[in-house]
Amino acid sequence: MKRVAANGQKHRAVLTKHAKLGVVMTSIALLAAGCADMPIFHGPAEATGFATKPAEGADFVKTSRPEEMDYTSVGIEPGHPPDKPRDAVGVKKLQAELEAQRDAGHAILQKLSPGAAAAQDAKAKSKVVATKRKTQSGAAEKQKDEGQAPASQ
Repeated sequence: MKRVAANGQKHRAVLTKHAKLGVVMTSIALLAAGCADMPIFHGPAEATGFATKPAEGADFVKTSRPEEMDYTSVGIEPGHPPDKPRDAVGVKKLQAELEAQRDAGHAILQKLSPGAAAAQDAKAKSKVVATKRKTQSGAAEKQKDEGQAPASQ
């Protein structure tokens, strides 16, 4: 029986310890909530002296600033208008810029390793030649088609 009584007192001590801790944590949470700009928490916190009202600005500050300031939040980008599609001049300009960047990259590569740069240049030249051949053969076929079209009418 003594053992049961001792265990009961031990549990009561633990419960009161947890109850005290709960009261302390609740009061800390309410005091911290008093700093929030919510009237239900801020009013009592202000009455007990844990929160204050912001001081009024000087007259020259009030007159020199607008009442509503429109700031962009930190970390949020404003929306960008959608890009317009490029016209033929814009495409040519972009293509020239990309080719200039490619040439600059090849120049750097050639300085670093002349053998690798030569291989890259050979590949680029073969692509250009192949593209020219395709366009020339396509133009020749168009001329043939155009030449045959009037004769068949």
